[in-house]
Amino acid sequence: MPKIANPKTHLQQMTSDHRGASVIVSTLAQLGLRDAVISPGSRNAPLIISLASHPHIKTHVVIDERSAAHVALGIALKNGTPAAVVCTSGTAAVNHGPAIAEAFHQRVPLISITADRPVDVIGKGHGQTVFQTDLFSNHTLYCATIDESKHADNEIIKMAQEAWSKACCGGPSHLNVPFEEPLYGKALCPEIAISAPNPTSKPALTIPRILRENGHRAILIAGPRGLWKRGIKTNLPGVSETFSGIKGDALIASGDLLASGQSLDLGNSTQHRIAPSAIITVGQPLMSKSLRKQLSALHVPHVHVGDDGTGLDTFGSLVESVNADPCEWLSFYEHEVKKSDAFFAFFAQEKSRIKAIHEHAIEAVKWSDLAAYQEVFKAINKGFIHFANSTSARYAMLFETINSAKGDIKLHANRGVAGIDGCTSTAVGHALTTQENVILVSGDVAFLYDINGLASVQELPDNIKVIVVNNGGGGIFRWLEGPNEVGLLSSHFEAKPKTNIKDASHFCGLTYFCADDAESTKEKLSEFMTFTGPAVIEIVTDSKMSSDVYKSYIAAFHNE
Repeated sequence: MPKIANPKTHLQQMTSDHRGASVIVSTLAQLGLRDAVISPGSRNAPLIISLASHPHIKTHVVIDERSAAHVALGIALKNGTPAAVVCTSGTAAVNHGPAIAEAFHQRVPLISITADRPVDVIGKGHGQTVFQTDLFSNHTLYCATIDESKHADNEIIKMAQEAWSKACCGGPSHLNVPFEEPLYGKALCPEIAISAPNPTSKPALTIPRILRENGHRAILIAGPRGLWKRGIKTNLPGVSETFSGIKGDALIASGDLLASGQSLDLGNSTQHRIAPSAIITVGQPLMSKSLRKQLSALHVPHVHVGDDGTGLDTFGSLVESVNADPCEWLSFYEHEVKKSDAFFAFFAQEKSRIKAIHEHAIEAVKWSDLAAYQEVFKAINKGFIHFANSTSARYAMLFETINSAKGDIKLHANRGVAGIDGCTSTAVGHALTTQENVILVSGDVAFLYDINGLASVQELPDNIKVIVVNNGGGGIFRWLEGPNEVGLLSSHFEAKPKTNIKDASHFCGLTYFCADDAESTKEKLSEFMTFTGPAVIEIVTDSKMSSDVYKSYIAAFHNE
């Protein structure tokens, strides 16, 4: 927790003359707010003035409110402390919704502050007016309307503290702040004195009885976790998706590849199959639908471990949630519970089998998305990699062989809601917090969908680099049963973008590179990675070929 600033430090600092803005900002700054993303507007002028004048807060201007909220999400994702996003009233406020939903399900600290019209004019036909009170109540840990005409300073301070405290638990808070005109007046910064929060002691590490009795063949399922959370190597067997940061000799990165092998016992056990006695989850739910179905069919007890809220009953068998840092708890668990050596060996063997099949399948693969992603992973040696949803994030799971040898890279995807909106903006927000390269790997649809993450950021960071694998539309719809069968694949599902990636890149002020086969991709990726400044490389593939290659690749993992 950041130190509480001296309340007299900023007495001569000018701020807004609206208490609803100045007191909120001063309180949040003393609690530790250091970054605020602002979208221009008039009704939020008091908030803009207060934030821009505060010496401890760095402001970032992003015109598009939806992009702005995801930029703030990216900042919080890297720092692990709440970032604020601020907008004017009306639909501007509604546009914070996608990032708030993502922060809620991904459990990332975020504070949305929306300016509003005075309470007594809501619903009376005034412009830029919607019903903003409790607008995001189902997707926030805390929400409140702070009305400076009714609330005293101590009440405003208390609500701002509560918003900060709840966000720090892992998730978003929403403060809605009505303002009367005039909006642009200034005053001296108010004297705000807040007490430091009482330090909270960590709960003692405990192991539920169900695991002490059934944990000898427990399977670990590690899903996506925040970038600020440290990783660990564990001897537990199971699945640790690429975005979890947890590694192990018996942990498989792709749930889909494990499920394809049909290795789990679903009631008709053979010598080649084995059933876990319990499921331990950390992080967010795993991506693989097929593995989720297989695990749900086992009906074994499920225990979730995390310090950011109750676990989700993903498999229909959740019996307990343990409040603890997952990495600390896993280390404790390994020493306390005797495990089956045969069960560990089974997963270690399955991991080796998957690695061998992958390396054989990828050797002579035709030019396609799969081949392109292999070149991408070979080219990236350090830094942070963001993956857009949805095919990009799925391909990221398939290259554990390359990833495991590179301990100095971290991977992330917005898997809270798993939408394509905001993937670019989130990466841009992350890039604003670090000197290292932040690389976004995206598809053509996701890139163009969130183009304002690049176009509407007033100070585009030099360290953002975007790799666009352009297969001519939503390639994932070729993986699914249905779109082609109903005769609407190309017209209504795949939806080939009409905007040119090159023109879009130049419009956003990024240097553009292009490649369309293995040789040119290697060459251009080398230039791209060493280029100084924001840049885009477009890697062109064929949609049908990519789909056929992917299906053949997955089929190779089925047990004989």
